[in-house]
Amino acid sequence: MDPVAHIRAGAETGTPWRFRLEELAWRDLVDGLKQEALPFVGLWCDGTDVHVLFLPHGNQPLAATLALEDGRYPALSPARAVSSLYERMVFDLYGAEAMWARDVRPLVDHDVWTSTTPLASMPGPAGGHKGMIAYQPSDAFLAAEGLAAGIGPATGRTGAPMHVALTLAGETIVGAETVTGYAHRGMALRWRNSRVDEACRLSGRVAAGCSAAHQVAFCQAIETACGEQIGHEVSQLRVVLLELERCVQHLYTLAALAQEAGAVLVASRCMWFREQLLKEAAPVIGSRLLMDHCVPGGVSLRSASDVGDLCTRLAELGEENYSALSELWRGYPGLSARLAGIGILDRAALERLGLDGPVARAAGGDSDCRRDMRMYDGLWRFTAGRHGGSVDDRTAVLLDEVGESLRMLADLAPRLGLTAGGRIDLSYQDGEGIGMAEGPWGRVLYWVRLLNGRVEHVFLRDPSYPALMAFETVLPGQNVADVALIKASLGVNAAAQDG
Repeated sequence: MDPVAHIRAGAETGTPWRFRLEELAWRDLVDGLKQEALPFVGLWCDGTDVHVLFLPHGNQPLAATLALEDGRYPALSPARAVSSLYERMVFDLYGAEAMWARDVRPLVDHDVWTSTTPLASMPGPAGGHKGMIAYQPSDAFLAAEGLAAGIGPATGRTGAPMHVALTLAGETIVGAETVTGYAHRGMALRWRNSRVDEACRLSGRVAAGCSAAHQVAFCQAIETACGEQIGHEVSQLRVVLLELERCVQHLYTLAALAQEAGAVLVASRCMWFREQLLKEAAPVIGSRLLMDHCVPGGVSLRSASDVGDLCTRLAELGEENYSALSELWRGYPGLSARLAGIGILDRAALERLGLDGPVARAAGGDSDCRRDMRMYDGLWRFTAGRHGGSVDDRTAVLLDEVGESLRMLADLAPRLGLTAGGRIDLSYQDGEGIGMAEGPWGRVLYWVRLLNGRVEHVFLRDPSYPALMAFETVLPGQNVADVALIKASLGVNAAAQDG
């Protein structure tokens, strides 16, 4: 049976796109997914049930729910590799065991918490390991022959708190695995039973540089759960936040890549252009961080009536500087040659890991949720990506997307008047909803359940999960000197992944 039809054959729930399956039906679903390319979004647990979410048609959600049986459920990872990260997170937090899982190692719990399975109805005892976090390699990593090495928090670098364990043959990487969890902040527990405004504030702090995308997706989920729809001009103001954030985050990434590649002049030019955009935007938006400006039911801007003029000034800055920056990047001696041919992701890896965003668009993938979002009607247009899948291709896509976002801001300028959109008051009734946004690194999605006027449960899908698996997949065969370049080009975000 087709997986979509198989899910819809389950028992209806209070949510029209979510269906409850029995265990045998869930197992049949896993078997069917091995043959069908149904887009997987994520898997999560609420302590009683386990849920899996797909997007079969554009941005239309479809979810299956299964009741835990003695704290266990059939794993999805034999059919969707990236789901192993979700399964490991579910076990660490709830103690729910994925039967026949591909990987059962801890993901964020390294035996140092004050209690194990902290979100279970009866949390376990405190971890017994009080020293340094121990690395637990997989069998495949142990089988790789070579010199053991590692890059991580203890090396003195200023990168994200994530350890990369390596096996080397000379300067070539033979095997690679990551150890995460250093940045775990207990977001799932902090969201549970929180006030809606508190939960929104937390969503803006999941991933640095992606605050607007997270808060737009969260607010959409809340509005959907309440059965409300914001006005058109408010949605356009949110687009301004999203596209401005894409510009400044891409420029930050490009600067980091240029710096790592030895192109200091290019890096400084990227950061200078980013600074000019933020300097212009901050007085109108209200901050340089683009954080806490999207709220359920509307937006919160210092001077919303001036956003149209701001878009005009940002577009003018783009006209003055973007072409020169693009020419400098593409013509800088040795930069393209340094980035070409490394960190290559092919189309098969995209489909296996469920990658989207600019990483997919640099390898021939066609994935951009803005295509199906009403807020982008008349703004978004298909722009050709690349097909090589290398670091050089990914940087080219990031650079092109800066120009495309500046074009959207220019188109938005005459659409935004002096009414500033307004804001609707929401009645927080019991229910659940989904919201999504195209962030700098791909689709950000929130599922939210409201109960008694508060946020009962939140599930977050961030591009960091498939990015982490892509990072581990692409490293074997690369030179150890290229690790930082590859990592930056994939948008690996340890904090967003750790939760």
